[in-house]
Amino acid sequence: MGIQIKNVHLLDSPENERTDIYITGDHISGIGKEPRGFSKDEVIDGSGRTAMPGLINCHTHAYMSLMRNYADDVPFAEWLFERITPIEDSLSSEDAYWGNMLSIMEMIRTGTTSFVDMQMFPRMCVKACADSGMRALITRGLVGEGPGDEGGIRRLREAFDEMEYGKASGANVEFALGPHAIYTCGEAYLRHVTELAREKGMKLNIHLAETEKEYRDCLEEHGCTPVEYLERLGMFKSHILLAHCVRLSDHDFELLANPNVFVVTNPASNMKLANGFAQVAKMLECGIQVALGTDSAASNNALNMFREMNLLTMTQKGAREDALVLSAEETLKIATRNGALAMGREDLGTLKTGSTADLILIDEKSPNLMPRYNMKAALAYSASGYEVSDVLIGGRIVLRDRNFITIDEEQVYYQVSQIADRYK
Repeated sequence: MGIQIKNVHLLDSPENERTDIYITGDHISGIGKEPRGFSKDEVIDGSGRTAMPGLINCHTHAYMSLMRNYADDVPFAEWLFERITPIEDSLSSEDAYWGNMLSIMEMIRTGTTSFVDMQMFPRMCVKACADSGMRALITRGLVGEGPGDEGGIRRLREAFDEMEYGKASGANVEFALGPHAIYTCGEAYLRHVTELAREKGMKLNIHLAETEKEYRDCLEEHGCTPVEYLERLGMFKSHILLAHCVRLSDHDFELLANPNVFVVTNPASNMKLANGFAQVAKMLECGIQVALGTDSAASNNALNMFREMNLLTMTQKGAREDALVLSAEETLKIATRNGALAMGREDLGTLKTGSTADLILIDEKSPNLMPRYNMKAALAYSASGYEVSDVLIGGRIVLRDRNFITIDEEQVYYQVSQIADRYK
């Protein structure tokens, strides 16, 4: 299918410059000049619109939107073990599917075109991505004590079974191995998963150094910080995503400056659960690769990457008492190109000929974006996310003039309301 986006402003172009984007199949086949042999099946009027790469949410748990506003204003341990876990244990796979669909709706509506998920209901995130057209890197959350642990073996088997299901589904999905955390996985199990990842050439995805308790417990049990612990286990020899990294020593910053390592910061979740502030400005100064995520709607209450960008840059400026750290341009890069690289996708996070056509259009005629002295600043500091008018993922239109094309919005609302009624 050939799509022409006419008379659109590119985010990296001068404010008064307009151009056309040509999409053939799943990739951008030309910008400005119509490519030879282009077959035009659909035209999108980009007048009054700015085109930019789709945002990439590098850490969430999409099924958990079912627990939005269910466990608020409580300490982290109570939130996780007393409030959230009992609900998780009572959910069915079908429930999880509708939770995934609700999350995908929110992400698409606010300009996210890819997300990295850790889930505990195999196949449901894949199915939701297949049905909606969303793109994801999926990890089955792995918990276990060692390679002989029955539960740990079952979860690994589910992870690999899901990979086969995903390949046959036609969904825009890839997979990584996702040991949940150092406090839910024994050392032998972490070593086993790490070796499997190395053997199969797979990425790893784990929560790390999120709380003060996790940090202190690791020092007491292993005689090192959480970051040092993973490095000793050899986990940094593989491509790895580390969610949170709030509690770090000076030595940790040195270890994280590794080309295989991507720190995924989650400002809203870390603040709401009172876990603190990741030192992102210092990470960048140390050469650490940083991407951005929301975490789940159970701890963030929103899956809106524009909100997350605003919080990221504001908190870093405030914490450092330096208005120059983490500019609007740097923040947008973290939410797009850095996220693509964290996913291992060189073809995403940029708008250029040959790139995969994951892009969004921003309605410039929004009061909070006027006047447009600097569109990048407007997006980082002023946008809410709901200025997004159109979303394309892999060259497929999934949101057109703010209307979902691939999702029955009312059906999702109905199903989620039915599930929520059980927990009122």
